[in-house]
Amino acid sequence: MIVVPLLQLAEHAVFDDTDEAGVILDTQHGLFLTLNAVATLMLQAGLRYNSLDEALSHLRQRIDASDNTLISGFHALKNQLDERTLLAPEEQKGIP
Repeated sequence: MIVVPLLQLAEHAVFDDTDEAGVILDTQHGLFLTLNAVATLMLQAGLRYNSLDEALSHLRQRIDASDNTLISGFHALKNQLDERTLLAPEEQKGIP
């Protein structure tokens, strides 16, 4: 069985999370997107875990927020990355 993380970045997107605020470099358009600390934690969880429950469990330990807030934030991040074509094509991603 192939395990697919919740989020996969497109081939042209490079994520650097060495600081608390992460950066995504879009090599296709020559742009970069700066993430705040919470968005960085959410992206790290999305890239690491293959279920929303696992990602939430991880995020609960790091972010003081309700599950509804974490889920909303996670989906907002996913939508923003998708709008900027920074996520892998739909058939390769772990969540619809």
